[in-house]
Amino acid sequence: MIPWIYPEQLVTELKKELKSMYLLLGNDTYILRDSYLNIVEASKVLGFSRHIIVELNIYSCWNDIINLFKTADLFDKKKTLSLIFSRNYPISDFKKNASLLFSVIHDDIILILYINALNKIVSSHISSFLHYLPVPGRCVNCDALTDIRLITWVKNKAKTLQLIVEDSICQMLCYYYEGNLELLNQMLQNLSLIYSNKHLDCMIVKEFLSDLSCFSINHWIESILLGDKKRSDRILKRLSFIEGSLDRLFFKIIYEILVIVDIKNFMLKKGSLFDMPQKYKIHKKYRYALLFKAARRLNVSQLYEVVRFLAETELRYKKDYICLSQSIFEELSSMLC
Repeated sequence: MIPWIYPEQLVTELKKELKSMYLLLGNDTYILRDSYLNIVEASKVLGFSRHIIVELNIYSCWNDIINLFKTADLFDKKKTLSLIFSRNYPISDFKKNASLLFSVIHDDIILILYINALNKIVSSHISSFLHYLPVPGRCVNCDALTDIRLITWVKNKAKTLQLIVEDSICQMLCYYYEGNLELLNQMLQNLSLIYSNKHLDCMIVKEFLSDLSCFSINHWIESILLGDKKRSDRILKRLSFIEGSLDRLFFKIIYEILVIVDIKNFMLKKGSLFDMPQKYKIHKKYRYALLFKAARRLNVSQLYEVVRFLAETELRYKKDYICLSQSIFEELSSMLC
């Protein structure tokens, strides 16, 4: 079976040799794109001047794809061929054509299979999928970075920008941007332009970050619907400094919880959920998916306690004119996560 490597290992390997086939699989769009570009750039050095990209879907013609391997070009003999798996591309279709595809690979072709982990069909059958891949290749793990690998990535990226970054700054940036490499990369580039001496000061970077507003009330609601308490607490700290945000957040979460209760009710009665998005004017599929997942995750007693807590808090807010504090949302987060 083809060995798995990390993107940082890929960079090192590409300096030594190119393989005939690469599988890029993961859930981080930035890492997928960056790994792809690294392969293409390394191939250019060795004379691979033509780069063909084909997006696979149910209408793809495999005879045309195979012909791309066989067709010779007088001037651009060496080429890379990238097959991008669309979100719902069936693995069975690839399996039927895999043996023929790999039989026509030759030294003047580099095949790149680009699969975002959002393609659940491929991700759930990855072990059987790997069986069809030829041995002289590499599988690159393009999942989102966490913990030590994320900090290492920040340090390496800062080094390429000739920035001197302390560990505390690395941790601060990782904490603030929650592993979003796209935003981390932009921030490091901005800092490299701001600091001419290339030495970052922890306090100044902290002040710079505090001037930026990255989160909205929707981010907090998303985090508690997913049951991510750690993230919800972090977002809540940011929102508490924005005037009026806690009041708006309170009444929005009431509405979302009532929708979840209705969805849960339909689930228990085994009724149809088909008209639910139209009933509540939920136009975004992602938002409905969040509400649906929360309804499945939370049991009836949990929802009862949440509704009771919200009702009591709303009565005190309107009758006793209490101020909505951060502690109220922290308690609500504990109940929902």
